[in-house]
Amino acid sequence: MKALRTITLRHAAALAVVVMALTLSSCETTGDPTQGGLFGWSEGKAQQRLGEREAVLQDTRNATGSVENSNWKLEAQKAELRRQR
Repeated sequence: MKALRTITLRHAAALAVVVMALTLSSCETTGDPTQGGLFGWSEGKAQQRLGEREAVLQDTRNATGSVENSNWKLEAQKAELRRQR
């Protein structure tokens, strides 16, 4: 009876390991460590996410520079119009 119980416990442990492995491998990975958890985080996706955010940041900086340049030109025109009065 003890041998049967040992075999059953071994099978239960093996089944638990297989179920855990299947559960973890079926999870979608993410590049966001706040959403991916311990096993769902992917460094490659994190690098891709970082690259996308850096591109958005650069686009925003370019747009800000363009707006600042336009503002500088308008201020110069405003000062010129005030001198002409």
